[in-house]
Amino acid sequence: MTPHDPRPRGLARESAAFPPLGGSARPVAQDRWERLVSTVSLPEPPEAVWAALTDPDRVARWLAVCRGPWAVAGRESTLDFEDGEFFWCRTLSSVPPRARRAGSLRLLWRWVGVGPATAVTWTVAPGDTGGSTVTVVEEADNPPSDWRSWNGMGWPGILDQLAAHLRTGTTWRWPWRRVGPYLQIPLPVPAYRAWQELTSPAGVQHWLQRSTGALEPGGELGLIMGDASGTVRMRVTRMVDAAQEFPSYLPHLEFELRRPAWTAALGGRLWIEPAGLTSSLLQVCHFGWENLDIADPVTERKLLTGYWTAAADRARALFLPQGPPAGPHGWSMGAGQPENVPAGLDPLAVQDFLGRVVDDLGAAMSAVLVALGVRLGLFTALGTGGPATAAELAGRTGLSERHLLEWLRGLAAAGYVDHDRADDRFALPQAHAAVLAFEDSPVHLAPGFELLPPLAAAVEDVAEDFRTGKGVDRGAYSERLFAAMERMSATWLDTELTERWIPAVPGLAPALEKGGTVVDIGCGGGLALVRLARRFENCGFTGYDLHEPNARRAREAARAAGVDGRVTIGTTDATTALADTGPLTLVTMFDVLHDAAAPEELLRTVRGALDPEHGVLLVLESLSADDPADNTGPQATVLYATSTLYCLPTALADGAPGLGTLGLPPAELHRLAEAAGFGRVERIPTASPFNALYALRP
Repeated sequence: MTPHDPRPRGLARESAAFPPLGGSARPVAQDRWERLVSTVSLPEPPEAVWAALTDPDRVARWLAVCRGPWAVAGRESTLDFEDGEFFWCRTLSSVPPRARRAGSLRLLWRWVGVGPATAVTWTVAPGDTGGSTVTVVEEADNPPSDWRSWNGMGWPGILDQLAAHLRTGTTWRWPWRRVGPYLQIPLPVPAYRAWQELTSPAGVQHWLQRSTGALEPGGELGLIMGDASGTVRMRVTRMVDAAQEFPSYLPHLEFELRRPAWTAALGGRLWIEPAGLTSSLLQVCHFGWENLDIADPVTERKLLTGYWTAAADRARALFLPQGPPAGPHGWSMGAGQPENVPAGLDPLAVQDFLGRVVDDLGAAMSAVLVALGVRLGLFTALGTGGPATAAELAGRTGLSERHLLEWLRGLAAAGYVDHDRADDRFALPQAHAAVLAFEDSPVHLAPGFELLPPLAAAVEDVAEDFRTGKGVDRGAYSERLFAAMERMSATWLDTELTERWIPAVPGLAPALEKGGTVVDIGCGGGLALVRLARRFENCGFTGYDLHEPNARRAREAARAAGVDGRVTIGTTDATTALADTGPLTLVTMFDVLHDAAAPEELLRTVRGALDPEHGVLLVLESLSADDPADNTGPQATVLYATSTLYCLPTALADGAPGLGTLGLPPAELHRLAEAAGFGRVERIPTASPFNALYALRP
């Protein structure tokens, strides 16, 4: 008889298949000045990894909250770590993985929106034996000296955080964040002079808010945080003056911070580097958060970030030129007396904003040139005919060579067309042609520029409405505006409505195949009605639009398409017209609900008219954040401008509440739908960069 072996059989084999959550990501390249490469192998397929990397809701669970259009090429957003730190990002490209081809997400970003930009490229590739290989490359142009060390340690942690999220769904966002806040303060003086001023007793008292102690090796200082959180104790553990330490000979110091709530000290480093012959970069970073053993590190990080942000402003103020105020408003920045600036004004900030305004003015002027080119068909002529001199383009179009030359030079300066100096030909790159030249392209946005002239022509009427608040009647606007709106909508209605949107709503396409009644509220020129009527031949269609010229164009479009026998157009108010109608299979409101005179009443009427079993209301609204303060960047600017110049004044003229183009974000739309009695609201994916689509069911 053998003694009983208490060990469970197969445990070693089973435990080997259940590895710990420990990190497996590793750095594979850390070039001193330019490039960091880190990689990790994951068991999940590339599509699953890509979803976790590009879906804003998923990213918020393992990395940071995305504010703005994340992972959308050409758009800007922020990664908000919700502790006072964030990255300002621009997505350069976003190509998902397909079949055996790797996916790639490439970004430019800046810490807290300032400092040198770095390029970050995520590559998600199929693994050799299944799963995925994720590689991150961060590249910089002459970054700070410690960039390699602190960023290099962070990337493996970020990749391991992604791996943990994919494996368990974890919402941890902190284990890899051992460093921070990290501050970069540009100063308009050379490094050695800056260090001398900043470490002098008067300088320390001013920018660090010293209350006690001295900045010296082994010294301990009391620093006033500047808010209700009190003070922090700073102990200098090492201080190296200029020209004292090989190889950089640059000054720096290391320190510890202590607060009553912490069980240990937080490490820190402060150093300065040249950023040119007459400027420098003061930098501060922290490390060792994992040693503090505090319940809420986010709050403490916010406090420190706030302190260092204010300290940065005080440090810059030490080097502002001083002089008596001059000029009619008490200050002047004329070339003869650049020192005459108001107290606290940052000349560098003025120059930065001046550059921004020049950029915006240039963009506005180039947009007018683009609108002219769209009107005259010049982009199509370049896109289909290939590169051309001004004379050759004149031959293609029958237009004035001299005028074309000026137009081509202007858009070459703006980067819309390429210019070959050797043969003086101008070319429209293929990527630009997809956006500007071809109407059947799913990314055709040329009609958006056609909105500019009629909206600009309405400025006088809108300016008067600013004074009266009574609104502007639609009849005051050029018919070109409504035609441009229709062409703008065609970009996604032609390629999305019947091919993707309708099939994406469960049960809707089969119901329409069998037959039924469809109503389009605010039908405009009938574009959506004609598309639907061509696709679903067993249905009857009715469109409503209060603007008679729109209704007339819709009737003509239905007649030209040969579907006028099944399409009826009316100018009756839809709320009245649908009161005794039903059951309806489908009702559509494309960019309409935010302009409605009584949005909740209209929704309630539509709900009552829908087939209670199969009926669907499709609502297309502008892509908007629940908090208007989060509507930022070029997309929001376009929509707010459209709202100011058209949507708001025309809605007010109709007696509507004037929600505005971005007035129905997800939370408000859900609230209205619930108040109107709808039982379900579902978000439908779209390819439009400006819109969100919802399916509402009774």
